[in-house]
Amino acid sequence: MAETTKLIHVSDLHLGKTLHGYGLEEDQRHMLGQIVSAIDREGPDGLIIAGDVYDKSVPREDAVTMFSEFLADVQSRCPVYMISGNHDSGRRLDYCDGILRRNGIHIAGSFKGRMDRIVLNDGHGELNLYLLPYVRPSAVRPFFPDSEIEGLDQALAAVLEASGVDPSARNVLVSHQFFIASGKLPDQCDSETSRAHVGGLDCMSAELLEPFDYVALGHIHNAQKVGRETVRYCGSPLKYSLSEAEREKSITIVELAGKGEVSVRTTPIKPLRDLAVLKGTLESVLEESEKRPELKDQYVGVVLTEHAYEPDKRLRAVFDRLLNITFEIEGRKSDFGEIDIDMVKRTDPKELFEEFYGKYTGKGLTDYQRRMLDKAMSEEGYR
Repeated sequence: MAETTKLIHVSDLHLGKTLHGYGLEEDQRHMLGQIVSAIDREGPDGLIIAGDVYDKSVPREDAVTMFSEFLADVQSRCPVYMISGNHDSGRRLDYCDGILRRNGIHIAGSFKGRMDRIVLNDGHGELNLYLLPYVRPSAVRPFFPDSEIEGLDQALAAVLEASGVDPSARNVLVSHQFFIASGKLPDQCDSETSRAHVGGLDCMSAELLEPFDYVALGHIHNAQKVGRETVRYCGSPLKYSLSEAEREKSITIVELAGKGEVSVRTTPIKPLRDLAVLKGTLESVLEESEKRPELKDQYVGVVLTEHAYEPDKRLRAVFDRLLNITFEIEGRKSDFGEIDIDMVKRTDPKELFEEFYGKYTGKGLTDYQRRMLDKAMSEEGYR
């Protein structure tokens, strides 16, 4: 029996996700391989996956296959403790839970009125590991008809009491929610589809987490503590938005000894293809691409600070995975994003052309250009 318990904490895999239209299967397989390598190096007593296994509640077939192969690799090395996130379907994750549990894969997909409790043992005695899937008050109320549950704080308090959490015991919680300490919001990024705000209905108070020696959180994609060092978002293992370009991704390793004796550290995950944001004039960005040939195969977002003609054509010639082009000229911002076909059909062609011209040049049409546009569109039968 080991003297202490060592756990690896990951979350927000978002398997099946695309990035501005680019499939990420190769990148995600590489990322999962690095998690397996970390397990081989560290020899943990378990792997925690704190929600958002998939990017959609009905995941793509290739994403399901990828995760199935990953679980098979991990299960031969250590147990797995997993919960659903807001992107997951709890019921789908629960599929074959009884069979998987007998093989060391513990899944809490759907909320059942109390938290699943798994008891681990080490040289310091029992360690309680609680699994709390992503919940909203509406999912909790039916189990507590005699309690007033208005928000998530009351919901979590009711769940903790019903689950019989003993503050004097050694406890670990796995959860996928927004937690706030001392009114301070966690550091968020653009890849999170829902955003926390102070006083928001999705937020929980970190004060409720006092009974737990360590809290393994998912939901926020930037790794960080919430109040104390032992309440942690491990962050997503890949960069899923341009706002994360400067972030270093990692997995979290936690070791628990006696009550309150917890050490936390991280180990980096290196992506198959990094993500970068380049800002400047078109020529300066092209010069940067020559100095950094590794950018050709990376995911690249470009912010142009000048008017430019057909920038996408020139940039796509040097970047294989150009995500988007944004203009920042004299405080004005515009970007080349995804096209809403229904919106295009509803919009006057002249307005569409003016918007298109403005995005490419950063300028509006002159009176003369508008007259020429009216004449051309009239001759072509647009009126």
